[in-house]
Amino acid sequence: MVTIEDNRSRRERRSIATKTITPEQLGLAGAQQLAQVQRLRSCPGSAFVAQNLSNPVALAAKLASPADELAKSLRAAVPAKLRPRLSAPNGAELDKEVSAALVRALNKVAKGPGLYDPVRFPDAILSDQTKEFREQNPSPKGSKLARFHRLLLRDAYPKEIDTEPKPEIDWLATSRQPGPMGAEAFLGHNRQYWDIENGTHQRLDCSVLEDRLRIHDPNAVEILGYFHRVSISLFVAWADKQPNPRDRTYPTWQADHRANRWIMIHQLTRAPT
Repeated sequence: MVTIEDNRSRRERRSIATKTITPEQLGLAGAQQLAQVQRLRSCPGSAFVAQNLSNPVALAAKLASPADELAKSLRAAVPAKLRPRLSAPNGAELDKEVSAALVRALNKVAKGPGLYDPVRFPDAILSDQTKEFREQNPSPKGSKLARFHRLLLRDAYPKEIDTEPKPEIDWLATSRQPGPMGAEAFLGHNRQYWDIENGTHQRLDCSVLEDRLRIHDPNAVEILGYFHRVSISLFVAWADKQPNPRDRTYPTWQADHRANRWIMIHQLTRAPT
């Protein structure tokens, strides 16, 4: 068992357990190892996400018939056209559009001013975490105020809102033997997936706009894709030399090199200096 922790803004803790298998056991030809990856993610920021709604049906029901000022404030933050749909039939799941509206309403109220009131939020309903945050931040502002409001809303609806980290389970398979690639290396290769996704595919989709292309000829698609990837490789080498971090973007590189096609031709045909 190997565990690696991230120190990014979205904290993530991953554990991996591997075991040797036969291809027949998994139904994948050439697979030599099977890995179970458990991710434990937490979002310590000031915004709610859909996963924080542990019981959206119950929360929607409370907003459908608000019994206090807090519920009325949350109901007012829900678009008027969706308010009639807050009451779901017995046993029915809440409409996805309504669930998304609940998340937006919670974030809107959390970012608003003056949510805390000792009468509305007595110490009896506050968690130790909220009390500690209040003591450490007697006059919170900005993001700290929004985070304090997030804690208050969680304490006001403990059965409907859950901000505790939740584990996720994924399964991975590889043709590599346990000797050349152990559990820690296996986990490291899995984490590198996002380097490829953010470094190449995001640029191809958002900057090069490959998803919007309407080219049907297979040969043309292959050639264009090749040049796009060469372009990104040249951009990476160019970005490392830019002193200003704001200039290290692919659109900036495109703008600087679009005017003269011979610059790119020379970069491809001449030896680097």
